[in-house]
Amino acid sequence: MMLDAPAGHILLVEDDEVFAEELGQYLAAHGIRTEHARTTDEAMESLLAEQPLGVILDQFVGDTDTLVWFTRLRTRYSGGVMFLSANQEITDRIVGLEMGAADFVSKTTMPREILARIRSLIRRPADPPAVDQGAPQPSRSPKPGHWYLDSNQLELFRPDGAVVHLTGAEFETLRYLDNARGRTVSRDELVKAVLRRNYSPLDRSIDNVISRLRKKLDTFEHAGRRIKAVRGGGYIFVGFNQPDAA
Repeated sequence: MMLDAPAGHILLVEDDEVFAEELGQYLAAHGIRTEHARTTDEAMESLLAEQPLGVILDQFVGDTDTLVWFTRLRTRYSGGVMFLSANQEITDRIVGLEMGAADFVSKTTMPREILARIRSLIRRPADPPAVDQGAPQPSRSPKPGHWYLDSNQLELFRPDGAVVHLTGAEFETLRYLDNARGRTVSRDELVKAVLRRNYSPLDRSIDNVISRLRKKLDTFEHAGRRIKAVRGGGYIFVGFNQPDAA
């Protein structure tokens, strides 16, 4: 038996046209109307035009990791948000939920379960908005010739101006290490600060985040070497814009 159709729509932010069409048709057959945004810019325009019952985010839309973009979404929308992703990385799932997402679901999940989770999303009360939705948001430009970690736009710029695309967990880890620059940060401290859970010696999640982060930074002048492991201690970040270390 079909439940009463909710008044309003779900905003689906998804760059896979086939997946978006199939999911939209399935939800429509069960009384839920979707609006499809193919880019994050389209999503923001849609939110200005009409507030949806909920938002479904693919984690990677074009070159955008929506875990990083999530904070900007919250400036215009305070309702329920569900990540629907092919990504199986447990760290990103945890970060998404800790950032305030209502759910983080694999695209391989059976459609009936996805439908049930979306119905739960619709019933979820809205959170208070992160900031005044009508207020202009400040922006800053990257510093030419320097690494620039922009905590406002949640982006890392290389000295040549290129953006290093980081996941939410990678960005939050680098930001925390940068704020503690020159000081050894224990794994326990990082796990609590970034993953919002207690550390276990068997938990290698934060080490995996650091490893991925180093590889991405190493694409430019071996910058990943600036995050150093301290035996028995954790990690220390010496800073980007310092003389090269051996």
